[in-house]
Amino acid sequence: MDLKLARWIRDISGEQHDARASIRLIRASGLQLFILIVGTLGYHILTEGEYGLLHCMYMTVITLTTVGFGEVIPIRQDPALEIFTIGLIITGMGTVLYFVSSMTAFIVDGELRDVLRTRKVNRMLENMSNHFIIAGVGETGQYVLTEMAKSDKDTVVIDMNQASIRHLQLDYGFDDLAYLIGDATDDDVLRKAGIDRASGVVFSLGTDKDNLFATITARRLNPKIRIVTRGEDPRAEQKFIMAGATSVIYTNVLGGMRMAAEVVRPEVTTFLDLMMSAQDARTVEELEICETSPWVGRTLRDLNIRDKTDALIIAVHMGDDYLFNPAADFKLEAGAKLILMSRVDDVPVIERLLRG
Repeated sequence: MDLKLARWIRDISGEQHDARASIRLIRASGLQLFILIVGTLGYHILTEGEYGLLHCMYMTVITLTTVGFGEVIPIRQDPALEIFTIGLIITGMGTVLYFVSSMTAFIVDGELRDVLRTRKVNRMLENMSNHFIIAGVGETGQYVLTEMAKSDKDTVVIDMNQASIRHLQLDYGFDDLAYLIGDATDDDVLRKAGIDRASGVVFSLGTDKDNLFATITARRLNPKIRIVTRGEDPRAEQKFIMAGATSVIYTNVLGGMRMAAEVVRPEVTTFLDLMMSAQDARTVEELEICETSPWVGRTLRDLNIRDKTDALIIAVHMGDDYLFNPAADFKLEAGAKLILMSRVDDVPVIERLLRG
């Protein structure tokens, strides 16, 4: 059987099973409440109001649970109460067993775990800032999330399909994934994902129309956020830029360029893949020189990163310009970004160094 088909069948079956467990628990809870009300009112009516509702409810509970406590309502002198109690035991015990089995299934099948996880995710979202948002975790979005995880970036995932989230948790091991089930073009969903506090967002939705509308929404909610969106038709690039996209990635175009490079320059592409995938515990990072950095106005020779780490500065980005292989006497300016290749473990060290 095809792997995608098998996964789809598993996800659909899992959703249907979870829905049945939830419905079963709701039905069992309703029946249990109904029997409790019937028992309470029955004792109250048959005793002609001699006993209050609390005593009648207590009598119903100890009858249904068979705990063996003493009777608060004497039933042996009244045939009507005896018949009612027999009927309550016969019907009530069945509902108690049904409720217990439903609750057990609810816990064992993971429904309670999902509820607790949702609360945990909500707390995570409330405390996040300078994080990244990935909207749409299809075939492209999954790879985006994987790369984010390798870079140890705080990330929130938005998707319409619960099965896609389940796939990430089961097949990719993202157990503590912060996610939202909803429409990424909706203002409330993006706000809940912390769009106003996020550093960047990636839109990898189904069509160009969806990505375009989501881009407009995100730019309106956060004028400063970096927006990267996936595109299908290169002719629509200008529309994305006008809508507020920082960058548009055409996966088909990049795929063709990569295939050509693999044929013409195989060792170069292998080297770049090695850096980007961090298989050698290395990464390519960009780190900004903030205005309060003690290195503003000083040179790369003064910074002397090579003696403190294994990092190699390969370029400096300032405004719209890139300076490749900067000289040692290059003076650092506030807002400049150092593009460097380093070990993953060295990145926090360099960040602390730049902050002073």
